[in-house]
Amino acid sequence: MVYAMAVCAAALSGIGNAIQQRAAARAPSASVLHWRLLGYLIHQRLWLSGIAVAVVGNILAGIALGLGSAALVEPLTVTGVLFALPVAAVWSRYRVGRREWSGAIAVVAGVVAFLLAGEPSPGQRADAPAWQWAVAAGAIGMITAGLVSLARRMRPQHEAAVLGLGAGMLFGLQAALTSTAMRRLFDDGVLSLLLSWTPYAVVAVAVIGILLAQSAYKLAPLPVSYPPVVAAEPLAGVAIGIGVLEGSLRMAPLTLAVEVLGLGVMTVGVYTLAATHLVEAHHRPHHLPHLPHLHHGSG
Repeated sequence: MVYAMAVCAAALSGIGNAIQQRAAARAPSASVLHWRLLGYLIHQRLWLSGIAVAVVGNILAGIALGLGSAALVEPLTVTGVLFALPVAAVWSRYRVGRREWSGAIAVVAGVVAFLLAGEPSPGQRADAPAWQWAVAAGAIGMITAGLVSLARRMRPQHEAAVLGLGAGMLFGLQAALTSTAMRRLFDDGVLSLLLSWTPYAVVAVAVIGILLAQSAYKLAPLPVSYPPVVAAEPLAGVAIGIGVLEGSLRMAPLTLAVEVLGLGVMTVGVYTLAATHLVEAHHRPHHLPHLPHLHHGSG
């Protein structure tokens, strides 16, 4: 039951992101990394439906995590990318070839290997001081800012992958903040939650993460832009869980070797996907013949 729920959550999350990417691909080219991108998307029913589907998937994942072991449920939720690829391919009329499948499988396999070997405990600390959160948020923020700065000097496929990594980092921070906010809600009630800084930090981090993710979706098709998001989110969550929430990660020599190997395989997978020919097809005028406004603003 728990594992079936986790797989359903992964499928819904992947399909929801495929829908979001389809909507983001229609946005004006000049809106990448600009707030007007979100202003455009929030008026698109297709994008809102993708957000709704992904939210349902996240809720199911949360229930599965509450009922089962995080060490077994989280690796299943990472497989959402494998559900998203065929949906995006059919919808956008491109063929997912051997390179795309091998890259996506490498990303998923690398993250799953890391999670299974490390068996990370997310931590249940409810009283972490604000300064520790500030340090963690500052570190994530600096890494993300560095990724954005690097991405803006890259070709579209590499820019999309790097922005996806930044978005995943922020989503990992958002998940940790949300967990803390929910514990405060259950322990102290709604008023205490609203008087704390946590829910407002969740919203701020989520909005910036969504902007980066949708910019990545605009720049490149789903096989390139989505897997880095999926890869970075649990890794950032693990780091924050250990550094702030008193979580743990297995560090025995053998498990550490598997964790490093998993991260290496994941990195190769992201690089493989960033080299796919689908990015060129994504930017050709005839790729989406019924969307003439994609020509506007292109250089």
